[in-house]
Amino acid sequence: MKKFTLVALAMMASASCFAQTTLWNGEDTKITSGEHAGFWGDASPVLADNHETDGINTSAHCLKFVITKGGNNNTVKLPFKDWIKPSMNGSKRVSLMIKKENAENVIVQLSDPTDGSTGYWYNQATWYDGGNKWQKLVFDFTANGDFDKPGVMSITPQAGNIDGDQIVYIDNIVIENAPRINGKLFSEYNAENPISGALTLTGAWMKGSSINVDDKWKNNTYNDFEFFKTQATDGVTSIDMRGTVTKDVDINQFFKNPNTIVYADAAYEHANVVVNGTAASVELTDANAFNAPEDFTATTVKLTRGVQKGINSFVLPFAATAEELGATQVATYDSYDKAAKIANFKTAADVAANTPFLTMDVAEDKKADVLNFGEKTIVATPESLGTDFVGVYAKTNANGKYGINADGKLQKGGEGAYVNAFHAYLNVTDPAAVAFNGSTPTAINGVAADKVADTAVYDLSGRRVYGKLQKGLYIMNGKKVVVK
Repeated sequence: MKKFTLVALAMMASASCFAQTTLWNGEDTKITSGEHAGFWGDASPVLADNHETDGINTSAHCLKFVITKGGNNNTVKLPFKDWIKPSMNGSKRVSLMIKKENAENVIVQLSDPTDGSTGYWYNQATWYDGGNKWQKLVFDFTANGDFDKPGVMSITPQAGNIDGDQIVYIDNIVIENAPRINGKLFSEYNAENPISGALTLTGAWMKGSSINVDDKWKNNTYNDFEFFKTQATDGVTSIDMRGTVTKDVDINQFFKNPNTIVYADAAYEHANVVVNGTAASVELTDANAFNAPEDFTATTVKLTRGVQKGINSFVLPFAATAEELGATQVATYDSYDKAAKIANFKTAADVAANTPFLTMDVAEDKKADVLNFGEKTIVATPESLGTDFVGVYAKTNANGKYGINADGKLQKGGEGAYVNAFHAYLNVTDPAAVAFNGSTPTAINGVAADKVADTAVYDLSGRRVYGKLQKGLYIMNGKKVVVK
């Protein structure tokens, strides 16, 4: 993740659609009079060399000025009205790099909408930790009202309790990009248009706080990741955050769906995070939807889903062997004999990724089994997972479809039946039996006489429940059941 990294963009009069707007970077803008007049102020700022380019600020030049304890000349100002005329582009945040000796608040004021002589001033303060090291400070103006084109920026580092003069360095002042999801601002998502599916994040995604000076120095917290979770559904299957600038990533907020795959530029302590094509671990459950838009390698994979003695239906996003699945063989779909009403399968020792298959001769029932796999290549999810024998990576209606019941027979799903993720169903007309390798049907020897619905148990959020049921309300066979 691009933590505390600023792209050195040229000063621009109008930013492209969602491009970050650099207000001042010390490299291509004068600070005195001229075609692009820049800073002025009581603190008499000058352009200086940056003597600490090996940290988060690699710029060659920066702004230098002096502040004094109790002094009245501690402010520098940057006017926009005559030259840059910046637009916030939906953003509410401004950031800057600062380096000085003592820890103290830094106040940033934005005027709206004129040169500051009329209109309003909006004020935010952010704490600087001191140590004479470059730090990036973010000022969030969400609590200060709706405005788009500030006229003047005023920057006042507080002098604190240190006597004498203090040298202050400032650099890389930018309007942070507004966080967007699939190109849309947060305001475009609501209960009628929730966040779901495969997502690409852009802009600056941040967690932090600044102080609203306009409201008795009230703390102003912000957390884009938490807001994301409030609007997201458990149908979010993937998040690509590689095009973002971030601060204090709250990665846990991205996993309302535990199967979500996150593509990032930095590693985080959570399963399902892919960095440079590799995830340390992947953890999946058949109770939620899954989709991988890109291939990647997982060092370990865990899949939670029930298996039964005998035969089970599967589809997996990686290649697997029968041995890994506790079976003697796997079987993939071959053809359907309409005249004989027989579905033909071919047995093998292993199966390719994203191929629906059956496991043969599983030794025992495991209603809440965790299947553990070593290093696997997760293959991007294709549009189709079969035609006659269909794999699913999301809970799917199975009314009229044929699955495998606990007796090892084909069984037609009734009204309210569905198939969970990482399972498969047979989608042909009135099958009588299943045959393997062209032989007489054996392992699955017929079709159950009655249509039955799903026999699994789910909570009211649709999550599958395993083991002994606690008191509460559950969904069984498509109906609500109370356990006392």
